[in-house]
Amino acid sequence: MDIATGAMNTLLPKLGELVVGEYNLQKGVKGEIKELEKELTSMTAALRKVSEVPPDKLDVQVKIWASDVRELSYDIEDAVDTFMLQGIGHEPTMAFSIKGFIDRTINLFKKAVTNHQIHNVIKDIMHQVKMVNERRKRYKVDEVSNRPIVETIDPRLEGMYRKATELVGIGRPKNELVEWLMNEASSSLQQPKIISIVGFGGLGKTTLANALLQDLKAKFDCHFFVSVSFSPDIKKIFKNILAQLDENKYGHIDESWEIKLLIDKIIEFLKNGRCLCVIDDLWKKLPWDTIKLALQDSNCGSKIIITTRNKAVAEHVGGAIYELKPLSNDDSRELLYKRIFESADDCPSDFSSVTKKILKKCCGVPLAIITTASLLATKPRCSVEWEKVNNSIGSGLENSPHVDTMNTILSLSYNDLPFHLKTCLLSLSKYPEDQVIRKDVLVWSWIAEGFIAPAGSSLQEIGEGYFNELINRSLIQPIEAYTFDELGEMDVTACRIHDMVLDLIVKLSAEEGFVTTSLSDDGEQAGASSLHRREIIRRLSLDNSSNADASINERNVLSKVRSLDVFGRAHLIIPALSRFRVLRVLQLDDCSSLDNDHLEDLCKLDLLRFLRLQGLRISKLPESIGKLGSLETLDIRGAESVILLPMSFAKLGKLVRLLAEEVELPDDMTLENMKSLQELVGICPTLHAMTKIAKLRELKVLKLVIEDESDTGNLDKLGPTSLPNLLQVLVLRTPLFYSLDSMAQVPSGLRIFMCSTHFTVFPRWIDPSLSHLTVLSICLWRVRVQPEHLDKLAELPSLRFLRIHALLPPREQEKLVIHSSPSAFPCLTELRIWCPLMFLKFQPGAMRKLERLCLGFDARSTIEHFRTSNFNYGFENLPSLRHVIIELRGREAHDDIRKTISNHPNHPSLNLS
Repeated sequence: MDIATGAMNTLLPKLGELVVGEYNLQKGVKGEIKELEKELTSMTAALRKVSEVPPDKLDVQVKIWASDVRELSYDIEDAVDTFMLQGIGHEPTMAFSIKGFIDRTINLFKKAVTNHQIHNVIKDIMHQVKMVNERRKRYKVDEVSNRPIVETIDPRLEGMYRKATELVGIGRPKNELVEWLMNEASSSLQQPKIISIVGFGGLGKTTLANALLQDLKAKFDCHFFVSVSFSPDIKKIFKNILAQLDENKYGHIDESWEIKLLIDKIIEFLKNGRCLCVIDDLWKKLPWDTIKLALQDSNCGSKIIITTRNKAVAEHVGGAIYELKPLSNDDSRELLYKRIFESADDCPSDFSSVTKKILKKCCGVPLAIITTASLLATKPRCSVEWEKVNNSIGSGLENSPHVDTMNTILSLSYNDLPFHLKTCLLSLSKYPEDQVIRKDVLVWSWIAEGFIAPAGSSLQEIGEGYFNELINRSLIQPIEAYTFDELGEMDVTACRIHDMVLDLIVKLSAEEGFVTTSLSDDGEQAGASSLHRREIIRRLSLDNSSNADASINERNVLSKVRSLDVFGRAHLIIPALSRFRVLRVLQLDDCSSLDNDHLEDLCKLDLLRFLRLQGLRISKLPESIGKLGSLETLDIRGAESVILLPMSFAKLGKLVRLLAEEVELPDDMTLENMKSLQELVGICPTLHAMTKIAKLRELKVLKLVIEDESDTGNLDKLGPTSLPNLLQVLVLRTPLFYSLDSMAQVPSGLRIFMCSTHFTVFPRWIDPSLSHLTVLSICLWRVRVQPEHLDKLAELPSLRFLRIHALLPPREQEKLVIHSSPSAFPCLTELRIWCPLMFLKFQPGAMRKLERLCLGFDARSTIEHFRTSNFNYGFENLPSLRHVIIELRGREAHDDIRKTISNHPNHPSLNLS
């Protein structure tokens, strides 16, 4: 499914399956389906051809024809999916026939579906198809012109993305602001010092503010960074501030806390501390008037940095105003070249003229430059191709307002996307401003809607590739939240959408009728073109600021919604779920006020494939959950208590993944029928649960939550004789004081092992037979690490990431030497050691591929234990070292460490705290 062809890509294979599958269709009906398949295949080719023409070049009648064909494809797929679901033994609560592609769905399938009824459905569909085909000939759709094929994305984009993160042109404004902020002569200890950074969107205000925070936070007692956005949730902002100030104390604030209590808690925390505060993206005066109540009583020399697009808001805030300027010509050129070439000096001389033209249209705006550079990176490296890009941007744009210029440039990048990426990008228009979007949630929702077509790899791998490609093209922004992939590489787990990109895709989505994000009083989508102002909604997104709920409940516009996303208090916004008859994707961002009565309607969503319920407060899922015969993803992370799964959970035969904070399986539940289950996250490992989990032959990811120490004894069920080698990821979340010594073995095919509790003996199961293990994170309690332990770790052939947290090492702990050997740690790129004693020393050539070293130790304890003042541990002997991070208790070793790192031939970065 994509923006060009509607549901055609997923519909055509289903029609083929109806013909060859076991659906007991008569020969005549099968012939009709084959004829329908041929007609739709021809129409799909015509849709592709139409979609390759820029929208402003298409005749209006052709646009309407294409839109109607896409709508018809959705309605046909709804009917086919419903029939196929009943054909395999399910009884849909409501099924549909196509009586036109506007709104002619009726209830055809009762208790039995006859060939005569199916014949009538196909006959009706064929009638509609023939009508559309007649208009196709009349409008001469097949005569539209093609545009050139877009070049395949350059595989070096990942490296170029890392180059783009190197800030260009930020030095002078940052230095000026540091001087303004830290000039104590102009400061008053009675009130915090405030500086507002003002400039239009995409200029780099947030980047600059964050750079200031990173540079200066060590000089303050505490710090925080919060985004306000256009429609702020003040309560959420205050909770975010408290969580950043003290995550342990305020990480899970009760929903009942009112704003006044949150303000009082912030004031209390800051009254004796010097804080560096960043209030990002302030649009209006009123939110600041509330936020400042929590900050104005701080009298310890705190500093506040504001970013805003509106100078009037900055003047209202008070304090100093810093107007951020666009990049200079030199900095703009450096940023552009660094994005495309290995270095800014590598650009051929004959590119100089066209570069000046392109940069003139970018107006020194970093986002515009990065976006354009990403587009140029996909083209052949010749000035002629660059001239084509320059000319395609349009003439006279340099005289347009900044926003129009940016939209034009961003639209150019959008138009250059392949169809599947256009679809995925437009789907992001359902998210509110400044929303943190999880990659896994995004990819699974794409899969559920059919946006990802099979192509050899798994659908999840393909979807993650789409996500990474959107990052490489600078259309979404990665967030510094990482996990590990199966190869042990650090992997981005979330993203945001830049304001300007969000503005663009919301506009494009409204024009295409792709996502409805808000409705006007008459029930029409705000901002939608007249072409799509009709009573059809396929994807609906609501939030606390929506006025959609009243208007849509008065109209029959919900029966064809395929995706429903609700951001905010769901019970205040969401219509009755029973009205969403063909829903595939349901995401409720805040379910804290929902109870089982609200969720009973879930059983009527026969086609639902993706269900995400965030922040549940119930103790058990309703029994009706077992009726969701199409469900593939159930995500109930963020719940406030342990959730008991109902017995009907075992009926979810198509479920691929269950993700939770903590769930329990009821006694006597059997899981043998859940043959598709590949991921279980948040399971309590009771004896019954572990016995049943051991029979899941397709399981690849298992994350256990151990709250009862007696459950640790059940971990012996995880051995190679109990689980197949398909298990690749094993994560154990337990209280630190529980021991895992009873865990005698792990599956031989394991790739990732991580745990939050300890072993009192070095794990015996660590040996070279774990040939696929790439990530290992363990905690040791009073364990004397010995040379043979290091030898076992060194023999792991695929290990790329190693973390050892050694608590309370015994007095017998000796200093250990890691020797130079080509066969030792052959793949290790990151090592993290946390221990009161620094007990490792590296010989020349040790850990030859190690790039990142993270250490935490107590300098004084190390001196006393090893009776030495020499802190030369051989860091200079690690030949591939690039980054060093050391958390040091005591300053005794600071000078030695800095000297050692400065003498390293690679000049690695050093973060010493």
